[in-house]
Amino acid sequence: MDNLKKANQVLLFLALLFTFLYYGSSFLIPFVFGIFFTTLIIPLSRFFQNRLNLNHILAALASTIILFVAAGSILFLLIYQINHFVSDFSDSREQIQSFINDLQEQISSLTNLSEYEQNEIWKKRSKGVMDIIESWATGAFGNILTTLGNFLIMLIYVFLLLIYRTKFTKFAMMYSENKDKAEVRDILHKTSGVAFQYLLGRIKVMGILSIMYIITFLLFDLPYAILLTIFGALITIIPYLGPLISGLLPVLFAIIFFGDIQKTVIFAIIVVIIQLIESYVLEPLIMGKQIELNPLAVIIMIIIGGMVWGLAGMILFVPMFAMFKIISAHISSLRPVGFLVGDSGAKKPEK
Repeated sequence: MDNLKKANQVLLFLALLFTFLYYGSSFLIPFVFGIFFTTLIIPLSRFFQNRLNLNHILAALASTIILFVAAGSILFLLIYQINHFVSDFSDSREQIQSFINDLQEQISSLTNLSEYEQNEIWKKRSKGVMDIIESWATGAFGNILTTLGNFLIMLIYVFLLLIYRTKFTKFAMMYSENKDKAEVRDILHKTSGVAFQYLLGRIKVMGILSIMYIITFLLFDLPYAILLTIFGALITIIPYLGPLISGLLPVLFAIIFFGDIQKTVIFAIIVVIIQLIESYVLEPLIMGKQIELNPLAVIIMIIIGGMVWGLAGMILFVPMFAMFKIISAHISSLRPVGFLVGDSGAKKPEK
């Protein structure tokens, strides 16, 4: 009976948590992003306070402005490139349609359908594909105001969190007993460290990946090179799924726009090499084991994050769960969960 009661309590807690995350997404997404970016620029704020003798408010303001300029420049460039892509889409539509028609002819030669049936089927399908692409591009541009609004709200959170960061620490200490204060301080230090190292490491990886991408794209004269570079670097922040999309998209553009099989194959090989460097050299060297979650837990968090918060959830849920793992190590009832999702302790099954 007690076990059943505990199971019901856990299920109720998970249901309430899921409901809170889902319906509170408009507030939580920019707030959580704000927390992560705050941990990133705390060292900069401390530098302004200790080295330039600015008070904590001016130091927080200066740090937030630097974050606004850096992130805002990338966001502005991305929006500008998306706008450019949408504007040119009508001109590129014929070239994309020509590629689809050529592909249709090659596939049609392998089928037993009559020529008329093949043409009718492919016309309907290709038109649907083009409509989907155009709708996606237009929709992405239509959400720009929402993105900008969330970005500005996030900056406000960052500024306020920088100012009151010591209050949050003292608040946590007030709810802990004297014997637990050292442990609470350790939890706060480790969780903020995970957020800082994860975000900083991702920025370094994306920066190096951007350099390799832009050099390759410009050498091969790939259309929309800047847009593909920015998007390809940013999307890699999503583990596993992001690097796959980052590599496939430029290869797809190359297949459509190059018109040269040999050039396309060479380009695809170079992109694969860049992806291997990113996955097996940059990630282990720079990121190390910042999140310390096993691959199964990471994939589950990506899926759940996508269900609850969409793209933002796919980005945020993995480091959030890594922070939860740190907390679980200090709570006896949650230690089994931390062990289950961790990347250590796995053993080969006995024969």
